[in-house]
Amino acid sequence: MKTCSGAAMLVAFLAICDAAFVTLPIHSRKNPLKSPEHLARLQVAAEVNGVSVPVKDWIAHTADLQWYTTVKVGTPPQNFDVIFDTGSFDMFIASKECTTCGHARTFDSSQSSTFSQEPNQPQSFTYGTGVDSTSLPPQGEGVGGTIVTDRVDIANLTVPSQQFLLCDRYDEFLADVPFDGVMGIGLVNQTGLPSGKPWYWQLYYSGQIQSPVFSFYYPPGRATGAEMTLGGVNPARYTGDITYIDLTDGGQFDVGVPASYFGGKQSVIPATGAILDSGTPFFTASASTVKDIYAALGSQFKQLDQGGSWGAPCDVIDSLAVEMTFTLGSGSNTFNATMPKEAFNLGPYPGQQGMCQGVFSALEAGGSLILGAPLLDRYYTVWDGLNYKMGFAQAKF
Repeated sequence: MKTCSGAAMLVAFLAICDAAFVTLPIHSRKNPLKSPEHLARLQVAAEVNGVSVPVKDWIAHTADLQWYTTVKVGTPPQNFDVIFDTGSFDMFIASKECTTCGHARTFDSSQSSTFSQEPNQPQSFTYGTGVDSTSLPPQGEGVGGTIVTDRVDIANLTVPSQQFLLCDRYDEFLADVPFDGVMGIGLVNQTGLPSGKPWYWQLYYSGQIQSPVFSFYYPPGRATGAEMTLGGVNPARYTGDITYIDLTDGGQFDVGVPASYFGGKQSVIPATGAILDSGTPFFTASASTVKDIYAALGSQFKQLDQGGSWGAPCDVIDSLAVEMTFTLGSGSNTFNATMPKEAFNLGPYPGQQGMCQGVFSALEAGGSLILGAPLLDRYYTVWDGLNYKMGFAQAKF
């Protein structure tokens, strides 16, 4: 998801254990941290360390919308399903006092012996992209509440004193989803918390994981079998080498996109940069670029809502769909990532009978090119928010 603002404007809404890696079933002076030798050592270490946890896939039609896993909060622990979101920085869950939080499980702070109301800071996050395939209104939607502190665990990883947003308000975009909150896992030092310490980076700097790397294995269209590895990679989930590219300086997992090809032909998207966002279940671009994309694909596409969703009649959209390839990175350090044409159709659009949604939506707030799940779930992806790298490998599906 892409965040637009917090208490101060946030740019967007968008690891390794000593003994074993943690895999979550999901749900001009030379800089030694960026030297080839250091990165090579990191990769070797990542192959034998980390913590993997399972994640679940929320699927609608044939589209993979979000991946989520269970987080434990408080003492004794209260369980919540949260999505892992590389486009945001911090964690939020719903408070027992929330009356607009839909089906979300709520946190009862009075039942936790480790809970602290501190720093007791009011906060809100506004999001420019949502959690399903429908677009948000131009002004975005969000959540609001208070920053508090408690113990937060995933698998065998524990942060005993973690700040997070305890919400008394969820806007409509979170009213009917199969998860309870969000765990942001952005770049190092990117946060809206007074402590400046998001959960993932607390793990790293406390030594519970020895590498800043985390990785995703997301089998497309499968409700189970996905996983996230904190502090490394799981070699059983990919084949061949991992190709690394450098991030740009956009404050998120931003990469250069010097070229893109639709159906094997140069696309109408200008050379630009893009945000890679595990929490966005579609692609976005500026309104003018999206209009040009669909004009090139066929006259039967039209805008479906004020939020920027586009689509075509369900009986023809698959015949109009194209394979999309994006060259990610810069110079000779690039990777060609391809979305197959069968991922183009996000399925029937709510409230418009016979219309199906295309993979690109217009994002008025900044018009950023965001590449989400329809591309990322085709690969084994490795995210290094400390050394500003992204890695891609062929996943074993």
